[in-house]
Amino acid sequence: MKKEVTVSIRGIHSNEGDDSVEVVSMGEMLQKEENIYVSYEEASDEGDGVDCEIVKSLMKVKPNQVEIIKKGPTETHMIFIEGKDTMSYYSTPFGELEVVIHTHRLERLESENGFQILLEYALEVNAAHMSDCNVDIKVNWK
Repeated sequence: MKKEVTVSIRGIHSNEGDDSVEVVSMGEMLQKEENIYVSYEEASDEGDGVDCEIVKSLMKVKPNQVEIIKKGPTETHMIFIEGKDTMSYYSTPFGELEVVIHTHRLERLESENGFQILLEYALEVNAAHMSDCNVDIKVNWK
């Protein structure tokens, strides 16, 4: 059974200073056995910040890993497994970048009306350290 949910994503990326972003979206959640699937949409700024395109996102929450798949003007499939390095590609209109994610922390906290995912990871792009990231994802239903 699908549930309507609110998805709140707050991230801090550190690289010669902190850059934080927060996104709140409406979405749908479906649970199949041990796995949870959350689909939601985000607006993607295009250059001047006035025009935006929609990025469709799917978050797969499994017992020991989280996957985030984004499709739109930019596309990626990120996999987070605590203590492991995973590789994917980040596709943009200007080309493709190789991305390695070094996941240091992956924690899932349950509440009576949702759950929270805490991620800490290092991001490497084209074999160069890009930033250290802390991401807090909250999924709540009514």
